[in-house]
Amino acid sequence: MQTGISCSLLPLCTDWFDLPPHPSSASHNLCAPLSDVDVLQRLGLSGKRPSGGWSSSRAAPQGVIPFKSGVIFTQRARVEAPLSALLPAGSSSDLLLVLSLCSHRINNAFLFAVRSKKKKLQLGVQFVPGKIIVYVGHKRSVYFDYNVHDGRWHNMAINIRGQTVTLFTSCGKRRVHADLHFKKDEALDPQGSFLFGKISQHSVQFEGAICQFDIYPSAKAAHHYCKYLKKQGDLRASRPQAPRVSVKLIQVWQPSPAAFLIITILA
Repeated sequence: MQTGISCSLLPLCTDWFDLPPHPSSASHNLCAPLSDVDVLQRLGLSGKRPSGGWSSSRAAPQGVIPFKSGVIFTQRARVEAPLSALLPAGSSSDLLLVLSLCSHRINNAFLFAVRSKKKKLQLGVQFVPGKIIVYVGHKRSVYFDYNVHDGRWHNMAINIRGQTVTLFTSCGKRRVHADLHFKKDEALDPQGSFLFGKISQHSVQFEGAICQFDIYPSAKAAHHYCKYLKKQGDLRASRPQAPRVSVKLIQVWQPSPAAFLIITILA
């Protein structure tokens, strides 16, 4: 059963574009070097012009509403891209994820999933009530006791390194380790796909606001990941704070019978 929750948001709007392959995707070396990746920017969801340019003839992704500091995923969101649009071929499965988000609906959705050409799950993060589940292969996962579905903004880092997965919260002051008692894939399938907000096109969709989703090859950012969050413009204003006073209603045109979607924004 899905339950709706809310959190404060900021204003919106941008364009969609044809995703270019990652500049390093021509390389097929196993565990190729990975540079820092801003997932929202690479997918054209941040309002910044991506390196490959975008096509003004393409509409914004269905169910996706960009806003000043990030993007809002609704139930109708459908975002999928070739993995090569984000990472170079042969990228290692050892990486660090830095996230800042707020869930709008309680469900069991994946934040993202990386699937091989044969549709096998290679990497993913799932939010279930009271737990974060990190997948490092098909039917291979570890979990952490942490509730994302509470209507608050959550900043965290997830470090996947060797046979250990670590969840960092409270700007690195809190950390929980989980050991992998199985072998994980050393490299991600260069012909694989990246699904944002779900594990498959027919699965439940993550609904919420995302201010940051970055991938780092090194674990050095994990302990002090909030320093990286502060570089993201209005991100600090998006963190949980004292209740705000003024409330604004914004009407966003939707190409559907509903006509208008009313969004409450706490100023």
